[in-house]
Amino acid sequence: MTQNKSPKTCLLTVTNSCVLSCKMCHLWQLKTSENEVSINDCKRLIDSFRGFGSEPIEVHIIGGESLIKEGILDLIAYISSKGSRTVMTSSAYTIDEAMAKAIVDSGLNMLNVSIDSLDPLVHNFLRGRDDSLQRAMRAIDYLSKYKADKLKLGINTVVSAKNLDDIIELSEWTANNKNLDSIYFMAVMRPFGSDLDWHWFKKEEYSSLWPADYSKVELVLDRLITLKKKGSKIENHANQLESFKAYFKNPFDFIKVNRCNVSKQALNINALGDVYICFFMEKLGNIKEHNVVQLWNSEKAQKIRNQMHSCRNNCELVVNCYYEEE
Repeated sequence: MTQNKSPKTCLLTVTNSCVLSCKMCHLWQLKTSENEVSINDCKRLIDSFRGFGSEPIEVHIIGGESLIKEGILDLIAYISSKGSRTVMTSSAYTIDEAMAKAIVDSGLNMLNVSIDSLDPLVHNFLRGRDDSLQRAMRAIDYLSKYKADKLKLGINTVVSAKNLDDIIELSEWTANNKNLDSIYFMAVMRPFGSDLDWHWFKKEEYSSLWPADYSKVELVLDRLITLKKKGSKIENHANQLESFKAYFKNPFDFIKVNRCNVSKQALNINALGDVYICFFMEKLGNIKEHNVVQLWNSEKAQKIRNQMHSCRNNCELVVNCYYEEE
């Protein structure tokens, strides 16, 4: 069994259930609640990280909607007690004042609130509920009241056809909001949790997601790159925003000069506890049954890494989640 470098991060999906029905994600349609990981499963996973014998692994908690998972703040506190940095992405729909204080007290290091536009009609259409922007804004106010220097608060935005005209305004609003630390942009991808093929964007039903006017895409991304270079709160590297341009121009042209950079970066775990290096390739095992250190260093994992090195698909992990400059 080959010993590999330890992963830098763990992308941990704690539930597929959600309070929204986002157009760019199909996880909420999956009926998996009975078989999803428990909080204790997740704690055992965190304990197993000691076997890597390296620096603490950063844990990114996602869903579905992570905050509806019973015991989630207890899990965050547990992870923090082990010395790992914790990051969560959330619609913030369920955050009232009491939960906002509890989130800060849990030790969460960063919360990214999903906002796609300051126009309620646009954001609410994309997120599937008529009050989703109102609730997200309310949550930001509550979190700002308690976070002080304990919690970093950011915005997470998916660039799509529907909100293309609103991207610059949202970026500038973030830059001028003293309570927000960053904004991170993601290029719209094949809806996560779907069984769509790589030609999904050609289907009429996804015309609200995939931009038809590339010149407008290029104009918006060039403006974001300029704002980034002027010191705005945009978290993406300028090169990543450049790669978005290439991706939107032709999603079948691989954006990386060299091979996929994901293979040695992260453990990716779905809501059932299945362990992947890449969500789009064969799973390694399951955290309910296996030790992740052994899975990470297994011959099967090395075989998958070799396959990843020759893969040329612009998947969500390459374009958005684990982008690295070359």
